[in-house]
Amino acid sequence: MASADSNLLILNFLTLASLSLFYADKAFCIRIPDRASTTPRELSDQSLKTAVFALGSFWRSEAVFGCLNGVVRTTSGYAGGSKINPEYRSLGDHAESVMVEYDPKEINFRLLLEVFWSSHDPRQVFGQGPDVGPQYRSIIFTNGTEEARLAAMSKEREQTKSRSSILTTQIQQLESFYPAEPEHQCNSLAIHVKRLVILIDVKSNLSKFTLSV
Repeated sequence: MASADSNLLILNFLTLASLSLFYADKAFCIRIPDRASTTPRELSDQSLKTAVFALGSFWRSEAVFGCLNGVVRTTSGYAGGSKINPEYRSLGDHAESVMVEYDPKEINFRLLLEVFWSSHDPRQVFGQGPDVGPQYRSIIFTNGTEEARLAAMSKEREQTKSRSSILTTQIQQLESFYPAEPEHQCNSLAIHVKRLVILIDVKSNLSKFTLSV
């Protein structure tokens, strides 16, 4: 009985915290009604930069990057494939991804790469934990030669940490990013609940980074 009461208290806490985030915190992400393919620059203000990563479930990815100081908003979506207008139930060859819009005066691409490597297992083939499939593969999407160079250097450093297995992370030039359906964006209340649970899980990995939650 005590266990049931404890679980109920935790659920109530998460629900209240989620409601608080839902109504008070609109800086983490944005719902994009137009799901047409778009490039990073079309989504951001001139003063902001964008980066796109795939590191498993986009709910987890959004939670990881959305809590960083300097990140203005995040958008869950699909990238890395050839199918036009993919959907959650019909991804084609795309990967679940997250677009990160950030203020370069507060955070830079190098730090985002560090968060990327520390927040998932880049040696797992086509999956992260219980999420298995090519849609959960690890990808760094780049926008230009400088980002490609930084991504390649960071991958090489990460590989040197262990030679017993090969990193599966791909580095790709971003062609198109398709925002996911509204219910998969982080201003959905259900996603806020999942976001809090995910943040509790990943907090230890991000302890050395400055968080905004």
